[in-house]
Amino acid sequence: MEILSQIAEIFILGVIGGSVPGPVLTSVFTEILNGGFDKGIKVIFRALIAEVIVAGAILFVLSALNVPQIYFEIISLFGAMFLIYLAVNIWKINKIDSENKEIFTFSKIFILTVLNGAFWIFWLTVCVPRAFALKDMIAGGQIVFLIVFELGWLAMTSLFAIILFKFRPLLLRKDLVSSVFKFFALILVFFAFKSAYESVVYFLK
Repeated sequence: MEILSQIAEIFILGVIGGSVPGPVLTSVFTEILNGGFDKGIKVIFRALIAEVIVAGAILFVLSALNVPQIYFEIISLFGAMFLIYLAVNIWKINKIDSENKEIFTFSKIFILTVLNGAFWIFWLTVCVPRAFALKDMIAGGQIVFLIVFELGWLAMTSLFAIILFKFRPLLLRKDLVSSVFKFFALILVFFAFKSAYESVVYFLK
């Protein structure tokens, strides 16, 4: 019974992770508006694969090394610059047509994940302890944690994608297209400055 309770908590943690506004969710929304639902779903699965790779590395390698937080704050600064680069690309979208290329390829999503210092800190401080607590209860607990967490993340992110897709026709009226994408670009810039600000504050402590 305790194991089932732990698994339920992990799933809910994944759901919360999938519902927190951030660069990945913004990427999904942007690609849905730019290229349709199929492209948005591709971004979700690319983000899922990238997260599993990085989170898996954290669980099985970095968790044993006790890496100082300063390294993740440095990563965040590079991540902030990459977010601004993506925001510039989104800002330039003025119309929707069949020639629009995917903005968020797997390589960009992977870089976005790797350079997200907050993601590393979240996994090391919140997820790793729970993963190893589950390992003490059942064999392969870290793997079970990773699977259940990502299922929760996938469920919530997909739900948001479906909801946004329902509103796509409204958001893509001819007089709104440029404004909508500039809005998403500004959101990415906000996350970039937020990430950079938090890192600078950390260094000034």
